[in-house]
Amino acid sequence: MKKQILALLLLGSLAFAIQPAEGWNVVSTGKYTPTGSANVTTEGGNVTNLDLAGNISTEKWAGYWGNVTGEIVLTPGTSLFYSWVWDSGNGGEVCAVAAPSGFDWSTLATPVAANIDAAFGFLTGDTDDTGNTLGNPCTVTVAGQTPSGIGDLTGVGGFETCAISDGGTAKANYAFCVNITQGGSLFNSATGDYELLAPTNETAGATETHYFWLELD
Repeated sequence: MKKQILALLLLGSLAFAIQPAEGWNVVSTGKYTPTGSANVTTEGGNVTNLDLAGNISTEKWAGYWGNVTGEIVLTPGTSLFYSWVWDSGNGGEVCAVAAPSGFDWSTLATPVAANIDAAFGFLTGDTDDTGNTLGNPCTVTVAGQTPSGIGDLTGVGGFETCAISDGGTAKANYAFCVNITQGGSLFNSATGDYELLAPTNETAGATETHYFWLELD
């Protein structure tokens, strides 16, 4: 199905089918916390054979999931001229970029995992570096192109985050995209339209702001 543009702007410049998401509602957010602390009581002279197990939260990645709503509209930006009904069954893409501007949707390319590590300050070789997280080839059709990317599946429903580049090597030059799938199986056994991984600033106490883009088929 041909990609449609979200808003027709008569600006005389190139317009892409992918546009910034305009509305959002943060329903919930949470982070893994340990359920207890291992402890052993001993006394001087004891040598204890102790096997340990535990989970440690990543500081490099964040996850997003939810639903998508919208319309395909024809408007100069003030008054609605015409609109088409869209629902998530029509498909599309959700993309996250860790910058408010600067990503060039006209020059999509395959990213290098080590370059994403460098952009976000990750140490290549860590268990949760980019290569170990998004280490599989993938493709995503966005902005009229189908670039090869690097990605992986999340949760249980087969949502695939696909990282793409516009050729640069800064944070603003990487987009993390997933196909919209109506009623898809989420990691928490609920259903939703998308599930997405995105890199973050792993410095303790630091935050990352992701800017979201939508393409509605």
